[in-house]
Amino acid sequence: MIKKYFFIALIIVSPVRALTLPNPLPQGELVYGQLEKTERIYHKGFELKPDENGHFVFGVGRKQEEPLSFIVKKGLFSSKEINIPIKKRTWSSERIDGVPQNTLTPSKEEKERIAQEQKKLDAAREKEDSNAVPLCFIWPVKGRISSPFGKQRLYNGLVKGDHSGFDIAAPSGTPVKAIADGWVQLSEEDLFYTGGTIFIEHGSGIFSGYSHLSKLHVPVGTFVQAGDVIGEVGSTGRATGPHLHLTLTWRGIRVDPEVLLKDRCP
Repeated sequence: MIKKYFFIALIIVSPVRALTLPNPLPQGELVYGQLEKTERIYHKGFELKPDENGHFVFGVGRKQEEPLSFIVKKGLFSSKEINIPIKKRTWSSERIDGVPQNTLTPSKEEKERIAQEQKKLDAAREKEDSNAVPLCFIWPVKGRISSPFGKQRLYNGLVKGDHSGFDIAAPSGTPVKAIADGWVQLSEEDLFYTGGTIFIEHGSGIFSGYSHLSKLHVPVGTFVQAGDVIGEVGSTGRATGPHLHLTLTWRGIRVDPEVLLKDRCP
């Protein structure tokens, strides 16, 4: 497996030291920074609020090609705009056969169901109960990585977009763990595409999603810690075999979970 590197950007603004960030920024990844107490940073019109140690986070989209712009303010009168280019990644493709055809060409009734479920998913992603900045994520389940993040997928020979997360193949019933502390904002047993699905909000606009679960062990409103069992691996929804589909998003931007996952956290 190709090694990937996790970039942590340290931002220190002082009279003798300029702000620093990875340059270029990695495409399709979550990027961290750190501010001094007197500093504030803005991106896409809103403030990237830090934790008590000054850490903040933002996501770079898979298809992002144009430089990202930031406004850094220090005190009342100092303001600076920074534009950072993007480092592109190479995305491969894969073909998946044997997918139920109705999940590729749904009926009118199924389309209505999908639309209603999408509203529920969008509403869950808007909830934020935590101000934390999660700095470490653990593996949710041990198994073979059957499909990495970002691949262009061809279901039954039809192009159907990019892989929004990454898949870990494991036997049905294998316990699935929360990858970081957070609040359960969605817990659904039977969604059209993703089957048994859980969303956890971790703070700073970061959500993890766990799909195709055979069983769900946590209801909405539950606070979980990293390593807590939240469900079991299955093959519900649009799946050809038992596996966990894990997603990680920052304010709706999908990023590569695999880059961040570790065997243990400090």
